[in-house]
Amino acid sequence: MKTFYIHGLDSFPVPEKIKIMEEVGLSVISMHLDYRRQPDAYEILKIEAMEKNAAVLIGSSLGGSLAYWLAEDLGLPCLLFNPAMDIDKDVGLKIPKITKRECPMRFVVLGESDDSVDPLKNLSYFRERERDGLDQKVLTCHWLGHQIDFDTFGGMVSWFVHGLKRKEQE
Repeated sequence: MKTFYIHGLDSFPVPEKIKIMEEVGLSVISMHLDYRRQPDAYEILKIEAMEKNAAVLIGSSLGGSLAYWLAEDLGLPCLLFNPAMDIDKDVGLKIPKITKRECPMRFVVLGESDDSVDPLKNLSYFRERERDGLDQKVLTCHWLGHQIDFDTFGGMVSWFVHGLKRKEQE
């Protein structure tokens, strides 16, 4: 399954995380962007996702926010790790107004000890966006901060893939 992995602010696609995704059967597409110098990152990612026929999106922090909007825009399932839902304004990214909501499945992982993105604010954000036709699961992890350790990343990716397979069988 073609999976577009979107890294966070001041980060890069971590090879170990790509390997973890591949080990559960995902075919990973990723690219490095300097969000601070590429205000058109959303459009760059959208074009790449469409050209590579991405089937699912996985994003972390600012990449989670971008994956959220791309999932709604393109109608793709997504897995979001500590998505920074309001940082795009601070960084100066151009996110178009997306009025349609077409994401069919959204899994969100929030670290209760996150000191970069407020987990309670995020929890409220996603609760307010529940709707018919969306299979949404939000998991808060008491041991998790903003950085996602490899064990947690692997476990959550497996949880997401299991959810995708369950959805396919319905």
